[in-house]
Amino acid sequence: MLRSVVSAVAFSAVLATGCVIPAIAPSKNIPGGFAIQLQSPDFPAADGHFMNTWLWGGGDFHLFVSPAGNATDTFTLVDGVITLPLDPIRRAVINGEYEPKDNTTKMFMTERGDPRGVFDVVYGCNPKDDSLQLELVTPEQGTSGVKGDMGVRPFNGDLDFRWQPIGTTVSDADRPWHKVTLVVRPTTPA
Repeated sequence: MLRSVVSAVAFSAVLATGCVIPAIAPSKNIPGGFAIQLQSPDFPAADGHFMNTWLWGGGDFHLFVSPAGNATDTFTLVDGVITLPLDPIRRAVINGEYEPKDNTTKMFMTERGDPRGVFDVVYGCNPKDDSLQLELVTPEQGTSGVKGDMGVRPFNGDLDFRWQPIGTTVSDADRPWHKVTLVVRPTTPA
């Protein structure tokens, strides 16, 4: 009887731990297609939504929070850079429309050689169901060595994606920036 109780308690403890982060870091390359889902429990306007693309001027794709723009599930990751496998290839860059009021810079997709948004890939735990997930975090602006966080803020009635250096203390009350977690949702086997 005691053995059964001890086994039941041990089994319950294993179930209670839920998400276990693997010891080996994930690759900075994800060749299979994926969508990017946002997590931001404190900001429901973005939480659970997806990163969408919107063809803008000059062949660039601007990035918006769904439902704005076009659903995109063909992103790949090449050396930490979010990539759209189009012809020509578009890569995520952090180099548009710097705003000193909140110290943010727009992230968008382009074929030009602007400073790339280089992400680290880490394992994380889903805050809603404690499942293991891949996250794209602390993007670097090109080769600057400056790390930052990805967030969203209002833009013409929608939400667009803005990078902010870690440690930023300024904010814009008229267009508040909200940090988001970018989660990889695979759509194509790797």
